[in-house]
Amino acid sequence: MIDTEAMRCKILENALKGQISDTLIADENVANLINLLRMQKEECIKKGLISKDKKALPITEKETPFQIPAAWSWVRIGDIFYHNTGKALNSSNTEGNTYEYITTSNVYWDRFELNELKTMLFTESEIEKCTVKKDDLLVCEGGDIGRAAIWNFDEEIKIQNHIHRLRPYVEICVRFYYYVFLYYKKIGRINGKGIGLQGLSTNVLHELIVPLPPKGTQWKIVKKIDEVFEQLEIIDELQRNYTADIKALKNKLFDVAIQGKLSEQLLEDGTAEELYTKIQAEKTALMQEGKIKKEKVLPEITEDEVPFDIPLNWKWVRLGDISAKISSGNTPAGGNKSNVYVEKGYSFFREQNIYNDGIHEEGLVYITEELLKTRVNSTVLPMDILLNITGGSIGRCALIPDDFTKGSINQHILIIRMIDPRLRFYIHTCICSPFIQKYIKGNTVGDKDGFSAGRCKNMLIPLPPLEEQRRIVSKLNEILAFVTM
Repeated sequence: MIDTEAMRCKILENALKGQISDTLIADENVANLINLLRMQKEECIKKGLISKDKKALPITEKETPFQIPAAWSWVRIGDIFYHNTGKALNSSNTEGNTYEYITTSNVYWDRFELNELKTMLFTESEIEKCTVKKDDLLVCEGGDIGRAAIWNFDEEIKIQNHIHRLRPYVEICVRFYYYVFLYYKKIGRINGKGIGLQGLSTNVLHELIVPLPPKGTQWKIVKKIDEVFEQLEIIDELQRNYTADIKALKNKLFDVAIQGKLSEQLLEDGTAEELYTKIQAEKTALMQEGKIKKEKVLPEITEDEVPFDIPLNWKWVRLGDISAKISSGNTPAGGNKSNVYVEKGYSFFREQNIYNDGIHEEGLVYITEELLKTRVNSTVLPMDILLNITGGSIGRCALIPDDFTKGSINQHILIIRMIDPRLRFYIHTCICSPFIQKYIKGNTVGDKDGFSAGRCKNMLIPLPPLEEQRRIVSKLNEILAFVTM
């Protein structure tokens, strides 16, 4: 199965080390942010909202848990938030007005359980200290120590003494610090026992060392973490449904990938319509120059053919319309029974060499350069896609590496050559998906259940903009790397 918890921890690690975002010139200088925080903290001290700190010791390199970018700074929680705990539940408490309150049993990671809230008396002097407002970060002192959530409700509520209320001195991305607590908890830096912090008293929390990026960078980091975590939620749901079947899980991951559910659609990517128009113009130019063969116009895609919804900036296309070549090869006369194969020469691919993870060299044979020159139509070039079209291996496909020289194929394999070779990785992903595999195996003909070049050209492809294609392939490969038996 996919270890999504390990993936979450790795994402958080990279994020808090500044490895998934760039600090741009437009981002607020962190030194300015530190000065603003210091000034506002002094105002809170003057107003009596918080007590004056003891003289804090400088943060030493030995205290910091990991390296951060030079544009960031290490600070203590007490430098960013003013914080306090709520009121202790005491039977002798007989003064004040009755209010609902929450305690550690109501606070979970990134959410609250608010059924059947209890009430307690709070005096006027206790209300400010114990009231939670929207965007306050709440952290558990007891129970699951360090567990945190942001109060995202308009209604205010009170807290019991086992909850820390953190409210920033100036506007920052509070969610960034929710993720800091989540990561610190995962790595044991906040804990009741063991190598981490021993409990989470007010003093311990106040001195907790955390990274401080520029404010603009904080929002960028949170946006990226949220995007990835949403995708991991999809994977978790799939695993709950396919927990006993790794193959079914992988298949479902491919399906959601080519439906646009593993990637974000970004305005700056443009549209697939724009990409398709450029490809068509290039294909027309290549045909006019005689570099590729002129082909019959493929039929328009009808609404009845479309199997599922895709994002608005995607486009359904036929594979033949974005390909320079889709054709099969043939076996040289004599094959193994003659001297057609040689010990060294140009690769001659057969179906046993074609796998989704690439070319397998076991059983690979070679032909001479003289023979290769006679097989122009079935010559394999760098960046081609090879697809098995007959027998038990039908549907398997492989990407030919960029540094490949030349080779050839037999009649059981199709060459698929893209007009724009940058599409090949996403097209390979599409072909590996259950959607395309079902199409291939459901459109075979003949005694040997062969899939023809003509039907391959007619195959529907859900085409995203090029940049999103890259994100889809990268994200899917990253996820599949975590799949275990």
